[in-house]
Amino acid sequence: TGAPESQTLYRIANPILVEAGISHVRWADLHGHSQLSDGTGTPDDYFSYAREIAGLDIAALTDHDHWGYQFLDAHPRMWQLIRDAVKRHHQPGLFITLLGYEWTSWLHGHRHVLYFEDRGEVYSSLDPRYETPAQLWDALRGQPALTFAHHSAGGPVATNWSYPPDPILEPITEVVSIHGSSEAADSPQAIYSPVPGNFVRDVLGLGYRLGFIGSGDSHDGHPGNAHIAMGSGAGLAAILSEELSRKGVLEALRARRTYATNGPRVWLEVSIDGQPMGSTLAADPGGGTTTQTLRIRVIGDGPISRVELIRSGSVSTLDAEEQLDWSLEREIPR
Repeated sequence: TGAPESQTLYRIANPILVEAGISHVRWADLHGHSQLSDGTGTPDDYFSYAREIAGLDIAALTDHDHWGYQFLDAHPRMWQLIRDAVKRHHQPGLFITLLGYEWTSWLHGHRHVLYFEDRGEVYSSLDPRYETPAQLWDALRGQPALTFAHHSAGGPVATNWSYPPDPILEPITEVVSIHGSSEAADSPQAIYSPVPGNFVRDVLGLGYRLGFIGSGDSHDGHPGNAHIAMGSGAGLAAILSEELSRKGVLEALRARRTYATNGPRVWLEVSIDGQPMGSTLAADPGGGTTTQTLRIRVIGDGPISRVELIRSGSVSTLDAEEQLDWSLEREIPR
């Protein structure tokens, strides 16, 4: 009968850069839903897909506190199902799961609450004790937790930015998901029904300090690949953490060592005067220096056509000449 024909198996992996002294980028989707609110599939399905199919390093399931056939805030059994799944799929060093839910305020906007341990409470936005962002942050204060707003510039409900983000509990914000981009009106695939002045670039002008993430808002069990159902870019969070652990991820998020993409797994490193992204630099460090050294390196999963630099709302466009590995070093005014 002869020997069976040989078969070649193909798999698609995350982009890999092998080089000394570079930052470790961990890919995350921190926003998605299961059948316990307004999505499909079980919590176990969600985390299995995130790791085995989407190739994520970090995932959070964020079902609504009060949306769906039964409300999470009224059914402790459902919250326990999520807690059990988070604990079951958590593998430090390999795959990090985070306990979370969506604080669903139709007055102040939707926020995610993430816990960096196996336990945490559902502080419902319908509860008078937690109905404002400030009350939510007061309830979370001192816990290994944080929050972030999403689809903040427009539909389905915009964020009430009159509450300044808590510097410890809300150091980041989601700028892109299946709803579109909340970064700016001129960003690709801007969110629908935007509220003038409510884009993230606008609120940076108010003096708020925020790191950026993207995430999916998958409702059909595709964390990390939410674009499959939507037919457009969704969102991913790139988290620069040397340690793949809950502690390491929390530290990186609070330090704002993050960036967002609308799907492509692009490697990005940015520094000013040697300080990494997310850093706060003194306006005048003394010594009479009038410039700073900006360094950027971008490695795409395809040719890079251009790079846009945005400073104080002004956009400068640089031709990347279709390179895969593009870098820049220049002196900029302080």
